[in-house]
Amino acid sequence: MSPRSPREISVLVPPDLAPLYPDDPSRIGPYLVLGRLGQGATGTVYAAVDVSSSTASDRLVAVKVLRSPELESPDAYPALEKRLRALSNVNSKRVVVPLAFDTDANPPWLSMPYLAGERLSHYVTKRGGLGTGKLIALATGLAEGLSVLHARGVAHGSLRPSEVLLESHGPHIMDCAVAASPDRMRGLGATWLSPERFRGGAATPASDVFAWGAIVAFAGTGRLPFGPGEPEEIAERAANGAFDLSGLSKGLLPVVGRALAPDADGRPSLREVIGAVIAVWQSEHDDEGAPAGGAPTGRDELTRILEREWHAVEPPARVPEVIRLEGRMSNRRPTRALLVAGSAAIALALVGAGVWGVSQLLGPSDEEALVADASEEEPEAASPSADDAPRTLVARFDPADQEDLAEGPWVYTPVDRDDEPIRGQGLPSHSAWAEQWDEAGEPAEATIAPDAEVLCAKFCAAPDHVFLDEEGRGTWELTGNDFVDYLSWGPVVIVEVTFADEEPGEGPREIVQITELYTD
Repeated sequence: MSPRSPREISVLVPPDLAPLYPDDPSRIGPYLVLGRLGQGATGTVYAAVDVSSSTASDRLVAVKVLRSPELESPDAYPALEKRLRALSNVNSKRVVVPLAFDTDANPPWLSMPYLAGERLSHYVTKRGGLGTGKLIALATGLAEGLSVLHARGVAHGSLRPSEVLLESHGPHIMDCAVAASPDRMRGLGATWLSPERFRGGAATPASDVFAWGAIVAFAGTGRLPFGPGEPEEIAERAANGAFDLSGLSKGLLPVVGRALAPDADGRPSLREVIGAVIAVWQSEHDDEGAPAGGAPTGRDELTRILEREWHAVEPPARVPEVIRLEGRMSNRRPTRALLVAGSAAIALALVGAGVWGVSQLLGPSDEEALVADASEEEPEAASPSADDAPRTLVARFDPADQEDLAEGPWVYTPVDRDDEPIRGQGLPSHSAWAEQWDEAGEPAEATIAPDAEVLCAKFCAAPDHVFLDEEGRGTWELTGNDFVDYLSWGPVVIVEVTFADEEPGEGPREIVQITELYTD
């Protein structure tokens, strides 16, 4: 065997790493770029190699190129550098902090440790609410991470379930570099936005406490604490304190309810939050030698809770790959004006939501690709009959049209369109997207097989994210039961449905495959 070239190194990379686009950089700062991990409203995240590392397991990092509306003004860059410097000094296992950054690069970037896991939004959407032990571990971990950020003068400002990564050692708070403006947060997730932030206020520790309460409520119940609806409807419920915590662990009800108080002054401090949550845990574990309620709530106790209650979210095993040390360097930003001109054209596509640790964001798996390929085949011709109904069609499901949300049958309306969806213009709301489709038939009823194959794009998956292939078809895999549950709370959705391979009869036809259609 010939010796390896000194210009080659071995790196452990994620399986099925998404390839680079033609205009993606091959180098960012000192890092050699390998592939894409995700793209979101604040930029694109790449898997990259730290060539200075001496071991293959430590060489992989996540490098995020920052592009967002908040950075369109040259005045934003001094504040960005100050925020990144403060984040670099955060010492917490619960916050993903920068390893290095360059705010003078064009565009600016930061590197972070590579973490493999699953976003809280995905985890709860697929599995439902967390058990009490794991929920307490999540609540304390998030509160600790926020308290460390606040000690450095940084309010997260954009905390949502999609910004919480669950991995084998516990939860981690991500995407701290750029706090979303209230306008952008209204579109991304009004549920997590405190009333004062919704009115245009700045990010504060109190607004982070509100987000903490909403996330813990969602994680513990599997439901949105203020229910579904348009941003203004959710904001009105939040301003009136009209939250629903039914099903949440009884011990957590008081502190979560206080965290969701409409008035910022009525919310507890994070020190109170941590103390209250630890007291709940201690009350359930006094017989195991835990300190009595009211004992000091130090970091050792937080670590003890995580070690005792957290169950690993195991990531897929990384695979070795030999990398050649070559590639072009990214440019420097010659002037602020150049960046302002380029930033005006940025589309706020949320594919992957900028999270680098989730295997689902690395593109559809082989199994998902097979499902997508199968759904793109020509529809099978139905047996000749008087009805001659197509086996596959595009339909609109409106939860408001359903008479029996639990048992069905479920009403759908065939739709089509004469034009192609316009891409790269930002994400349309559910109502705007549904209005682009014309009715192509009378409403009809169908049953939905409990084990039907469902591939979601946005609304029936997690409302904060988008899961699309190149043709605008969903890739997030759920079941018929999940879709039926969605119809009890979700907005209008446009889907391609495939019926069972049988001749139409007098009763409702059975749907065996559903693929949501959407656009970026």
